Amino acid sequence: MPAGLRHDAGVATFAAGLRPPFARYWLSGFLADFGDGVRLAAFPLLAAQLTRSPAAVAAVTAVQGLPWLLLGGGLGVVVDRTDRRRLMAAVDVARAVVIAALAAAILAHGAGLWLIYLTAFVTGAGSALRDTAAVTCVPRLVQPDRLDQANARLIAGQIVGNELAGPAAGGALFGLAAVLPFAVNAGTLGIAVLLLLTLPGVFGPPQREHAPKRSSPWHDFAEGLRWLWRDRDMRDVTLVAGLISALDAAWFAVLVLYVVRDLRQQPGAYGLLLAIGALGGVATGGAGAVLTRRLGSWRSLLLGGVAMAASQAGLGLTSNVIVAAAMLFVSSGAWALFNITAVTMRQRQVPAALLGRVSSLFGTVTRGTEALGALAGGALAASAGLRAPMLAGAPPLALAVAVLAWRHRKTAGGHA
Repeated sequence: MPAGLRHDAGVATFAAGLRPPFARYWLSGFLADFGDGVRLAAFPLLAAQLTRSPAAVAAVTAVQGLPWLLLGGGLGVVVDRTDRRRLMAAVDVARAVVIAALAAAILAHGAGLWLIYLTAFVTGAGSALRDTAAVTCVPRLVQPDRLDQANARLIAGQIVGNELAGPAAGGALFGLAAVLPFAVNAGTLGIAVLLLLTLPGVFGPPQREHAPKRSSPWHDFAEGLRWLWRDRDMRDVTLVAGLISALDAAWFAVLVLYVVRDLRQQPGAYGLLLAIGALGGVATGGAGAVLTRRLGSWRSLLLGGVAMAASQAGLGLTSNVIVAAAMLFVSSGAWALFNITAVTMRQRQVPAALLGRVSSLFGTVTRGTEALGALAGGALAASAGLRAPMLAGAPPLALAVAVLAWRHRKTAGGHA
């Protein structure tokens, strides 16, 4: 059994018959993601009621991603030291309380911008901590040969919750009353906690080999960083994932302007195109396990990278809305395939005692470069045109995939 899946005999025995517990775990995660999608759609709308400044409204979204840059690398230290089920339940309870407090302030007409920013930061930090812990839970619930299937289902649920159903519900609920999206978000988190509490107690911190009995948080963080840097496979995948996040965010940051100005569509078409793109990710979530099993991990990563580069170039070269919709569908599907494969590789290859730290470092790299890419994409679009981030990003992405293929040609050729 790989080091990343070293559990005690009780956990291994439990893993043989997992369907009901995993279904509850999946539903708990979906409800949390759906609530995130509802909140992400409602936050900018709430801020827009209080200010006309585009920067002030955009800051709400930026603040929610800020915890990854400030805390991301350290979140894994917390995850690797605690019971993951209890941690996720505590995080969801705390987020529900904070969101309910914001809802009460809205009802009392006392929700100012600073309260919105504070709520956005706290809930964003909770999401980052929960997402890190969630990655480490899956190997406790499924057999090693079912990890790809489990991750495919989880990622499909994330896309539906975060990108399709959640934002659509958030916008519709906000139209009825500003307080409703936040009340629904608090409610879904409450149900998610109840589902977590029904799961078996197999999520305690794993035993740590060759570690001091009392190590400092800094020692733990440095240990995870050293492992990631020394492991060639995980280091390369993390670096390429960071590049993908930056280049993807660069064009996505100006996509709404591209749709309106270059494709000459009404603003409402932007939401439709996003939904079509999300469907590509959902479709891949349904078939991702089959693809990764047939192609192997490295070929799946390379296929996903090539498809993202091709779809990004296709977006930059077309003025046809149907072609653009197809490119968004392919791009989302390719991202889902890459992500499913990268998560599964991490769960199989990273020692269980380090999985939280390595996962949080992966998230810090991808979320941090995403923020930088969005800023760079906006500047490039302002100086060179809306298509520039798409066309400029495709070649380096293709080159990175080619380098990844060359560096791991023996493994990829061996269908690993």
